[in-house]
Amino acid sequence: VLVYIHGESYEWNSGNPYDGSVLAAYGRVVVVTVNFRLGVLGFLNTNENPYLRSITNYGLMDQIAALHWLKENIAEFGGDADNVTIFGHGTGAACINFLMTSKAVPKSPRLFHRAILMSGSSLAPWSLVREPMKYTRQLAKALNCSHTPLGDELKKCLRTKSLHLIMKAQVEVPEYYYAFGPTVDGVVIDTDYDTDRQSYVNRLATYDLIFGVTPSDAFFTFNDDDVKFGFETDKRNKILRTFIRNTYNYHLTEIMATVVNEYTDWERPVRHPISTRDETLALLSDALYTAPVMHTGNLHALASSRTYLYVFDHQTRSGDYEHQRLGCVHGEELPYVWGAPLVDTLSYFPINYTQPEVKLAEAMLTYWTNFARTGNPNEPTNQSSDRVSEKNRFRTLEWPPYDGMHRKYIDIDLKPRVKDHYRSHQLSFWLQLIPQLHLAGKDAPEAHHHLENHND
Repeated sequence: VLVYIHGESYEWNSGNPYDGSVLAAYGRVVVVTVNFRLGVLGFLNTNENPYLRSITNYGLMDQIAALHWLKENIAEFGGDADNVTIFGHGTGAACINFLMTSKAVPKSPRLFHRAILMSGSSLAPWSLVREPMKYTRQLAKALNCSHTPLGDELKKCLRTKSLHLIMKAQVEVPEYYYAFGPTVDGVVIDTDYDTDRQSYVNRLATYDLIFGVTPSDAFFTFNDDDVKFGFETDKRNKILRTFIRNTYNYHLTEIMATVVNEYTDWERPVRHPISTRDETLALLSDALYTAPVMHTGNLHALASSRTYLYVFDHQTRSGDYEHQRLGCVHGEELPYVWGAPLVDTLSYFPINYTQPEVKLAEAMLTYWTNFARTGNPNEPTNQSSDRVSEKNRFRTLEWPPYDGMHRKYIDIDLKPRVKDHYRSHQLSFWLQLIPQLHLAGKDAPEAHHHLENHND
């Protein structure tokens, strides 16, 4: 059984547009897509103290409820309740990562057994809303409930308002982040979820894992003009200031200078707007996606030998982003995972794929369903199916498990290759150097932590 948790945002989207018929037929699996509450209805936190243990992650509870339902009922649809893989993209992958490490998900009997995280992780800076009370108070004010104390009283007040008014209420959302998304509630997400590393690793390693990214995952943070024409250093600095101000609390000037130094090509004395755009895209993709996803994979590999990393690196020839020369972007692997190139039209994916892209889709379908069936994306050695011949270049390629020392992964393109140490230098920068810079600042006066042109 393959269960899809949709992503793209904690505020909108649905499981309905994802047509699982090709994936189900090709891989001989049962495919399930689920819907869950989103935005204010799914993630409003009215609980001033997370140590009080009060459920606020209704969206995640909906996902857990769906998994319980599947455990009891999927056999009626021909599915094996003892062989369930959940897969998700972006915010959906972050949700799955939270479920993998949540004490609200029983370890026995297990609700799922494997996970595929595509460009998302619970360790991403955007995955968790850090100051939920700020947004709850803004919502309360917009709906004339600000006189009400937080907690059950506020919930009562909000329940008197129409859905239309609640959805229309304006809340100031910081760039790159969410006002309403998963929060620490002491129930689904524990107060020590990101500090008790041993418990995190042990829970994570209960499940087999595929994890991966695309090279330009932060593409959608840019507007059309940025993509077409690039931008100058001034705009790069403004983007960086916003990102750093919204992400870190201490030593912001030092962090900014270090990041600029790391992501500037000093061998080019003349700055071209396209080069500046590309450096900024690499920076945001590494910080928001690659580093946290790799961090999750590294932790999983500490306690499991069933860890597999991919980098999806193919730009669809007739896709929506064919002219942008920015490398493979966020979500570009999804048509291949769902099998769109094998049929004339599927969901809202592009049409008109080349023959090599059809082969690529067949390979992706095979990897994902092999993993769902056995915990290993490679063909079983005794496989006699004619499917093997369909995989052409992928047939002879063994996808090696990922471990912290060799760091091998599969680069998924029309010419797939096994590589190692994906962006290791940049990962060290975001996972070691920047946290050390950030930690050291707690004793300095607050003014020290402000940027030049802090609010620009």
